Amino acid sequence: MLLSDRSIKQLLKKKSLIVEPKPILKSASIRLHLSDQFAKPDGKVERKATYILKQKKLILSSTVEHIKMPSDHAGLYDGSTTLARVGITSHMGSMLISPGSEGNLTLEIFNASDKSFVLKAGMRIGQLLILKLDTPVDHPQPTLSTYKGKNHTGLVLPDKKVIYRKRK
Repeated sequence: MLLSDRSIKQLLKKKSLIVEPKPILKSASIRLHLSDQFAKPDGKVERKATYILKQKKLILSSTVEHIKMPSDHAGLYDGSTTLARVGITSHMGSMLISPGSEGNLTLEIFNASDKSFVLKAGMRIGQLLILKLDTPVDHPQPTLSTYKGKNHTGLVLPDKKVIYRKRK
């Protein structure tokens, strides 16, 4: 079940869902903003107030918001439709934020247009939808995963050693 702003407020008040800094709620989601961290997939993280994303190029970044999901809820990341209309997508991987996971969301931002686009730290980049699970999970994300991006702060670069990792 997709949660409304009222239900999200209750989770935040009980501190079963934690979002820092204080989140901005929409009718059925939490607004997410672009951090000042940028990196090419094979590069190092740089902090910048703006980043010019050239046409047909990819950059990694993250959300300003640090999110801790409860074990009985999952999240879905949804990119900004305003940005999509000008050719900017902000996720190319999984939209799922697993129960029990914690950290800033890493974004794969691609410019599909024929013009460069200026990304600005703090700009609206997408939204987080919260889904109630029928029961809490047996294996929340931190106990299940060996992925280095779990329980992190900031942008997580790809780990080439685990791109083709085997299932546990």
